[in-house]
Amino acid sequence: MFVLKTGLDLRLFHPLTFAIALKYGLNSKAHKFAKFVAILSTVGIAIGVAALIVDTSIMQGLQNRLKKTVLSDTPHLIVETQEDKLPSIMQLNHVMAAAPFVQAQTLMQSQNSLALINLQGLDDTRITYSKGYERKDLNLVAVPEKGSFELNAEAALYIRNDLKLNTDVKLISTINARYTPMGLTPTQRIFTLKKYYSTANSTALDCAVGNYDDVRRFFRMPSKVNSYRIWLTDPFVIDKVTPKIKEMGLNYTDWTSVQGEFFKAVAMEKLTMTIMLCLVIIVASFNIISALAMVVSSRLTEIAIFKTMGLSNMRILNIFLLMGIFVGVIGTAVGIVIGIPLTYYVSDFMSNTGSFGRLPVSIELANILIIGIGSVLMSLLCTLYPAVRAAVTDPVTHLSRG
Repeated sequence: MFVLKTGLDLRLFHPLTFAIALKYGLNSKAHKFAKFVAILSTVGIAIGVAALIVDTSIMQGLQNRLKKTVLSDTPHLIVETQEDKLPSIMQLNHVMAAAPFVQAQTLMQSQNSLALINLQGLDDTRITYSKGYERKDLNLVAVPEKGSFELNAEAALYIRNDLKLNTDVKLISTINARYTPMGLTPTQRIFTLKKYYSTANSTALDCAVGNYDDVRRFFRMPSKVNSYRIWLTDPFVIDKVTPKIKEMGLNYTDWTSVQGEFFKAVAMEKLTMTIMLCLVIIVASFNIISALAMVVSSRLTEIAIFKTMGLSNMRILNIFLLMGIFVGVIGTAVGIVIGIPLTYYVSDFMSNTGSFGRLPVSIELANILIIGIGSVLMSLLCTLYPAVRAAVTDPVTHLSRG
């Protein structure tokens, strides 16, 4: 039973270590400057946690948006195979759908321009779905009808080449070119630009989508399907799927060969921002060392008395560990409470100012938990030194001085 002169009756609290830690944390008369430093540390942790939540939520939202836009016309996976092996591919984990597909670079000639484009042919009437998935899950652009020789192209292609809807363009390709008395003659065909779609494509070549049979005929390819476009549940699990494709002995190309460097740059920027904001939390957590060191220095006599009354070194250690955890938990909780609504406010503010448009936001529970747990653990680590110092205090030395 402990009743200290501060007026806080420790019989009201159990366990005792928690009661003493609470008393030292609330008592501002013993060392006002130590409490001031602890408050600064709490505020610093809260600011760091809030900023980290805003950063990770916006960067995650940006990454998710780029998945849908940049990878909307970039095949997740293209596999060269015959139709009889398609069921084996569809049984793989993370595979969502597959469809006959052909793709190649083509020269596009119009009245005003000459440009190299990425021409894709897709048969959306022969899409094979895995169980539980349907067309709306594919984020698929409109595919022209068979025999129309029409194209659905990126809006950027229209802008860069000063084109309009329903404009006829000549496509020229050297694939399966034929020798004539005039020499090697490339394949040529008139297509009509019928529709357009918006995308955040980061590649140098604009993309145009046509019907599979029309594009196949243009490239003079055989009617038998030998290439399939594969949609994955998440493009970022490509490393889990491609080893299985290799085991089947099939040739393939995936989206990382086209867009991989772009997404690596986005991931690197996200990591850099996260590290910079983590430093704010780390610096704030180090203030806990200063605050607790001052508390320990001013409480050495009391610690010695506790030891003579039977309090073990481990319980003394726990007292000051709890004090550091108090600071970390309070700062983290305040940071989370501030950070989540602040994330939506920043997005709305950017939208209202019209500077960058509405920022994409994706607040994920896993990210919040990682930030919160990491912040508390950092506070705990910074508490170890002063806590150990208090635990190894020699009661004889300090009582004799007292």
